[in-house]
Amino acid sequence: MRNAKYMLIGALSLLAAPALADNAQRDLSVEQTTVAQAPAPYPSSLQIQVTADRADATYAVGETVRLTVSTSEDAYVTVLDVGPTGQVVQLFPNMYQTDNHLVANRPVEIAPAGSGARVTVNGAVGAELIKVIASSKPVAVVSESQLQGRGAFRSVEGGASALLRDLQVVADQAAQGDTKVTLGNFTLRTVGSRLGQAPSTPALVVVPGQAPTLPVTTSGAPLLVGMPGQQSFPLLLATDKPAYRIGEKVTVAVTSLAACNLTVLDVATSGQVRTLFPNAATPNNAVAANQTVLVSGGASPASFIVQGPIGAEQILAFCTTDAAPLWQQAAGDRAGLTRDLAVVATRPVGTTASASVTFIVQQ
Repeated sequence: MRNAKYMLIGALSLLAAPALADNAQRDLSVEQTTVAQAPAPYPSSLQIQVTADRADATYAVGETVRLTVSTSEDAYVTVLDVGPTGQVVQLFPNMYQTDNHLVANRPVEIAPAGSGARVTVNGAVGAELIKVIASSKPVAVVSESQLQGRGAFRSVEGGASALLRDLQVVADQAAQGDTKVTLGNFTLRTVGSRLGQAPSTPALVVVPGQAPTLPVTTSGAPLLVGMPGQQSFPLLLATDKPAYRIGEKVTVAVTSLAACNLTVLDVATSGQVRTLFPNAATPNNAVAANQTVLVSGGASPASFIVQGPIGAEQILAFCTTDAAPLWQQAAGDRAGLTRDLAVVATRPVGTTASASVTFIVQQ
């Protein structure tokens, strides 16, 4: 996360996932994982509890995040946010909460209402690691000289690598004395928008003489994977028809106005995700500027056949100007893909373009 995102009011861009379960850890970058695995000096009776105001610890852009920290014993607490690129921001103590001493079992909210600061999702989405250090005696986890900026939350010079050295110093000091030190991890995830939960059987409304209406959630949002509104460069995606019957072949064409590496996914009406391009017939996904790729249908060696059930099916296209893969293996369902795309959104600005097209599946 860039330092410019930390304004004086404390608007902080957080990227998120449920608390360190296995599926949350897979969202962490190498730098975040290394910090998450930093060991405490020795087992301690001092325990840390971190909670978010949303049970799923997932937030949409524009929403405010309320983090609460408590300890089982009186302790001095430092809370740091480690971004996917290894940048680190100190959340607590901060400009408005300078005393980091917590009383046992008395929760403290970071940037509470009325404090002059707030934690608001306002940037790229993805996964962020919240690292908490609690000690029975005052410990300077990050020195004042390492903290940069003048906002409510200041960044740590040197990022994750510097924080790892700081944590090792704290561990060494604790091991040589009688200070209890406990390290805790909590992971958050943010998404571009909050779509309603999909019902088990989508309702398809067909009006004679009109195009079928897309199934929607109870909140009125289409049952589709959210896509970024702004694109790095034009990426055009199209199918040959707006609606297909089960068993029909679909023609899919993609044109990029910049040279890039193309990936095309299909999100079936069942919610399952499969990769249409690259494929066994065309394993090389590099495309030239202004080149039209026939992913399926026509002269393409690949065939995309509608499998059903009835409902709205979505095709997603992504093209990147760098050769690094978007993910090691695309998730197999809509929910997993949404998590993966949250991480994709953190890629450098200007490197990735995306497009989406939806068609109706009928009997």
